Amino acid sequence: MVIDGQSLVQDTIKSAFRQEYLLMPDFFNSLENALLSSSVNETIEMTRQAFELCHQNSSFIEPVNRIIKPIDFVRFPDKPICVAPRDLPRRRLGTEVGKRSFIHAIAHIEFNAIKLALDIAYRFKGMPAQFYKDWVYVANDECKHFQLLCNHLATYDCQYGDNPSHDGLWSMAVKTDDNLLARLSLVPRYLEARGLDVTPAMLEKLYAQKDMDTAAILEIILEDEVTHVEFGTKWLDFVCENEGVEREDVFFEHVERLLKGQILGPFNKPLRLRAGFTPSELLELERLDKRKLKQT
Repeated sequence: MVIDGQSLVQDTIKSAFRQEYLLMPDFFNSLENALLSSSVNETIEMTRQAFELCHQNSSFIEPVNRIIKPIDFVRFPDKPICVAPRDLPRRRLGTEVGKRSFIHAIAHIEFNAIKLALDIAYRFKGMPAQFYKDWVYVANDECKHFQLLCNHLATYDCQYGDNPSHDGLWSMAVKTDDNLLARLSLVPRYLEARGLDVTPAMLEKLYAQKDMDTAAILEIILEDEVTHVEFGTKWLDFVCENEGVEREDVFFEHVERLLKGQILGPFNKPLRLRAGFTPSELLELERLDKRKLKQT
């Protein structure tokens, strides 16, 4: 039997195209299922499924007519109960109760970070394949962080949901659900970047108390967060270039509009520079620092 080499190549390409096209609705379905689930375990399972699907393919095709559910369809577990930040008890790291509250609070941040990373991949259409891969990579990292913290919480006879928390992180997703430039500016490059600023001081306290277990988890989180913020910079650059606007102008426009003068320092310059901030951005953030403005 004679095999036509050109036909064989074309058939192979068509087969690969069909495989990729069939897989990618499953990818976006996994994102949607993770976002719409109020189960912690199901959210993690669907996140990992999406991560595996998109990393099985070197490239993929987004379904043209993909329907996106409004952001108020996103669900969270019934616990923890969310209260205003001012109503949360103070966390004193020197006590066991305080340490447990601290670890729980970080776990809550990481669970919200899973949903935030999933949502940016789910909600914004028409981006390059690598955009979706990057944010699902972030979501998978956040799952790892969350599970490390939950395992550590168990050593304090506590589980996620036992303590009250607040929903300040997710509220920013709601405010930026229709604007990718705002989402990139405010979530990875402001909220996540704050972790780069405050975590080193937390680590100093933990090391002073010889709490090596909690510190080891925070060291992992801190290093991963540099990459996550860097992804925010990378994709903000991409969208700004495509829209013919300047990144720094866009970033500060959205930061000032949505934060309304609530910009807080100090800022970790070395880590922010690693994550793609420019020296001029750092100077402007310092100028806008609410704490410094109060002192003048």
